Amino acid sequence: MFELARESAVPLVDQIAERITKLVHHGQLSAGARLPSIRKLAKLVGASPFTVVDAYDRLVARGLIESRAGRGFFVTRRRLAAPLAAIEALPDPGSDALALARMSMSQSTEFIAAGSGFLPENWLLEAAPGSVLTRLSRGRRPQAWLPCPPQGLLELREQIAERLVQHGIAASAPNIVTTYGASQAFDLIARMLLTPGDAVLVEDPGYFVLFEQLRAHHVRLIPIPRRADGPDLEALEAACRVHRPRAFFTQTLLHNPTGTNADPANCHRVLSLAEQFGFAVVEDDVYGDLYEGPAVRLAQIDGLRHVIYVGSFTKLIGSALRVGFVAADTALISRLVERKVLSVLSGSALLECFVSEVLDSGRYKRHVDQVRSRLARMRRDSRQALESAGIVFDSVGGEGIFLWGRVPDATAVDDLVRRARDKSILLARGSLFSPSQGCGQCLRFNVAHSASAPLVRFLSDSLRIAA
Repeated sequence: MFELARESAVPLVDQIAERITKLVHHGQLSAGARLPSIRKLAKLVGASPFTVVDAYDRLVARGLIESRAGRGFFVTRRRLAAPLAAIEALPDPGSDALALARMSMSQSTEFIAAGSGFLPENWLLEAAPGSVLTRLSRGRRPQAWLPCPPQGLLELREQIAERLVQHGIAASAPNIVTTYGASQAFDLIARMLLTPGDAVLVEDPGYFVLFEQLRAHHVRLIPIPRRADGPDLEALEAACRVHRPRAFFTQTLLHNPTGTNADPANCHRVLSLAEQFGFAVVEDDVYGDLYEGPAVRLAQIDGLRHVIYVGSFTKLIGSALRVGFVAADTALISRLVERKVLSVLSGSALLECFVSEVLDSGRYKRHVDQVRSRLARMRRDSRQALESAGIVFDSVGGEGIFLWGRVPDATAVDDLVRRARDKSILLARGSLFSPSQGCGQCLRFNVAHSASAPLVRFLSDSLRIAA
């Protein structure tokens, strides 16, 4: 029937399943054809019956063959189904927030991910190699295969608390609940804090996915301009007096999308206003580990009295590892755990053990240091390349993943983004990051992807024509 390559690194089970799949697809095994019995095929290919059983089970799971009691295995007859729409006939995904989020999460290697919020996959594999999962599978952490406590794995929460203390944030394991990334953290916080019609302060520009999450809770978004040194304090105070907000969502360090950092004086004033007007401050610090040197965070100053602190390992370990966390007053944590149970019951012990193992091994610290160095080089190279193409930047220097640049006023940005996508280039237009629909001539660039020659050529040609 076929021969197996015993010297191959591909397991025999996979080889058998693949060979039968090809025979079916090429018409050599027609629909309804009976396959050899398990013992007969094992004898024909020189494999054990157990190997053939595993291969047949896989093919049954894929719907390629079927088992008929007492009769054996047969090639599945194809069922009539409505034809799938051709990709070209699908609606234009557009350049809105959800389209950008979906495309950023795509596994396609064909796109130049200049507008993405993620690091290159090959960078992330260094922090979380397959050997970590191998150690878990061999029983290093048996709790990985057990139900996860709703508040999160205690060992991981203790590690997070220790890291927060190193940042000057007074926290212990009871102050922490784990989440499926920062996105679930924001959703749980919104469910706990907000009711429809509440006024919620957000930065302008700021994190576009957060805006969509908050809008889904039917609250009123009040934009606060983001300056180089943090939120515009005059605008913040005026909004507090007029709207009496319930919460303020802000990023202190390595702001997305501008890459700026709030200075200590700005942070102190934000907290003073929070105490005066009684609103919660939700501090998003998902990129904070990339900040080099001493840093001032709102949670560090506040001691988790008015601040709800959100962190995540997803951006730096890998998008497949959806592990984030919230640090807050223990009473708030208790309410968040209740919301988490009602939403997803619990987290994944396997994912949390994986992150705990990466932290415990010291690999995470080495990885972050290496990523910082790489980003510094890529930031310099990307900025020079983009400036040569006609992109204008206000700030000098900076750290982290993002550059926030402007195109000439004559440039039709929506058209630029669509034409870029046709050339397999992902751009992120500035208006997505603005709850007031400002920043129309801005683009957010991921420095790890933005020194690409095809990207620079496309921008150079497009901006020259627009001028």
